[in-house]
Amino acid sequence: MKTILIIGAGTGLSLGVARKFGKQGFKVGLISRSKKNLEKLAETLKAENIQSYYADADVGNTESLKEAISKLRNDMGSFDILFYNVADVKAKDILEETSASLIDDFSKNVAAALDAYLILQNDLKEKRGAFLISGGGFALFPSADYGSLSIGKAGIRSLALQLHERLKPDNIYVGLLTIANIIAESSPTHSPTVLADKFWQLYQDRTTAEEQQ
Repeated sequence: MKTILIIGAGTGLSLGVARKFGKQGFKVGLISRSKKNLEKLAETLKAENIQSYYADADVGNTESLKEAISKLRNDMGSFDILFYNVADVKAKDILEETSASLIDDFSKNVAAALDAYLILQNDLKEKRGAFLISGGGFALFPSADYGSLSIGKAGIRSLALQLHERLKPDNIYVGLLTIANIIAESSPTHSPTVLADKFWQLYQDRTTAEEQQ
């Protein structure tokens, strides 16, 4: 049975991806900061006959992330897919940020994605797996009103595009979906269901570095 690890699990896009891949026969691993929210997500997936496991972690702390991934690997086995959907979303003017706050946000928005890959690189290499990443429109159109987030989205996009090329020799597929609109259940173009279908298509095709939606 194939496995997917979702880092940044929540009730929006991540749940849509968990449902999509779960219904395709994947076991689903969930990581986020809130154990209470993870329990609710696991209950939701269980009601839909999707097998899931969870572990809470401070994603910006490498040791905490390692411990959570190790726990899930013990429960689930090695992973076929890593899905990274973490963003510290805040409406804060760039001139209100400090170097310390930018670095703290960057550790979660970008750096932890590389940490997660490095922790799982042997799994993904052995299984010819995939690293799927959610991006955002601020990477293309930065906003001073969302200063740190704009930097983070630019950073995760650059990381994804670099890894797409860098990991080809290892037969690891890296795909980015840049989501340039608000995610809403009622949206015909940006609902979690529609976006999850996009990630599934990226995974199936294994060729495109980036899709923009």
